[in-house]
Amino acid sequence: MKKAITVFTILILLLTAGCGASNQSAERAAESTYSQISQNEAMEMMARDNGHVVVDVRRQDEYDAGHIPGAILIPNESIGSDPPEALPDYDQIILIYCRTGNRSKQAAEKLVAMGYTNIYEFGGINTWTGDIVTNEEETTKVGVFDFEKKSVLLNSGYEMPILGLGTYALDYDTCVNSVKTLLRNGGRLIDTAYMYGNEDAVGEGVRQAMAEYGIPREEIFVITKIYPNQFHDPEAAIDMALEKLNIDYIDMMLLHHPGTYDVKAYKAMEKYVEQGKIRSLGLSNWYVKELTSFLPQVTITPALVQNEIHPYYQEQDVVPFIQNKGIVVQCWYPLGGRGYTAELLGDETICAIAEAHGVSAAQVILRWDLQRGIVVIPGSGNEQHIIENLDLFGFELTPEEMEQIAALDRSEKHDWY
Repeated sequence: MKKAITVFTILILLLTAGCGASNQSAERAAESTYSQISQNEAMEMMARDNGHVVVDVRRQDEYDAGHIPGAILIPNESIGSDPPEALPDYDQIILIYCRTGNRSKQAAEKLVAMGYTNIYEFGGINTWTGDIVTNEEETTKVGVFDFEKKSVLLNSGYEMPILGLGTYALDYDTCVNSVKTLLRNGGRLIDTAYMYGNEDAVGEGVRQAMAEYGIPREEIFVITKIYPNQFHDPEAAIDMALEKLNIDYIDMMLLHHPGTYDVKAYKAMEKYVEQGKIRSLGLSNWYVKELTSFLPQVTITPALVQNEIHPYYQEQDVVPFIQNKGIVVQCWYPLGGRGYTAELLGDETICAIAEAHGVSAAQVILRWDLQRGIVVIPGSGNEQHIIENLDLFGFELTPEEMEQIAALDRSEKHDWY
């Protein structure tokens, strides 16, 4: 249902402050409103050739990372008391969006105060289910793996590599060297956490790799997490992560698992997204019940859920539940986890498939995840294993082989999360 919002009070305040609006604009604004519509309604309006314009009111970097096809950029902070040059017609149909819906409402109010009469605000791109343009030549679907680029477009508008490195249990020196090995050999995704105690090492490895190998910061995607014992003071936890990593911004921050004040902590992370200090948000160890309760309480839809997934614990019901919400799934313990890896890598079915393709058992498992649309972050401090784990694109599992691995599911979870 459309919700009309009057701006008479806003107009009076702007005029009192000496906004300089003309008498004609004031008369128009006195009767103007804007309408809040659903994204489905916005899509229907965009499908009609009605002389409309779609306006993205986020920052330039957010727009560049991904925007709705045909949208023009008019950052909310640039909208003052004078009509934007890109919007000369007061009666033109204007569809406005941002990331979460906050800035689009502010922009709509300011435009209405100037006298624009056909303003429609439809919330945030983080829940957009249509196409998103990532550059001038390419339109990509959210959540669909691009095996040529080895990346996936998140609902936040940013692209994330679909394979990388987990750093759990790596000491400082091993972690720095492992991060550099990954980046030197073409990997671009690194996962860490407060509880791993190595955020500083990850940051050091990233900085060294940037300096030594000439890798731009924008190509590197770093994920970290805050733990439930930090949820009571999330701002301090986020600031600590930013300081330890020391890489300008955090590509994605997750809540490590559900806990007291988890909604409070997530809402704090949302504020850092608006400030540009965090680019995307996600959750770790959230399942159907937890997601059903949690999602209605937050504004920014998580871009990713990271759970334990491997051939003996496949989450065959949970994975599609998450993916159908436009959220990307990522797996930890993809090779079974410490203490279980040898059994999994020695599985007869997996070894037979590996032999047929001339690859290792680990590569078969990781490729199986990718073909399910699951991002992989195998942990390793071994240089050769890190390089091998990146080499997943020279072969493809057949539907029959995918089914053979699916039949190995035991619902055997290897950690308590």
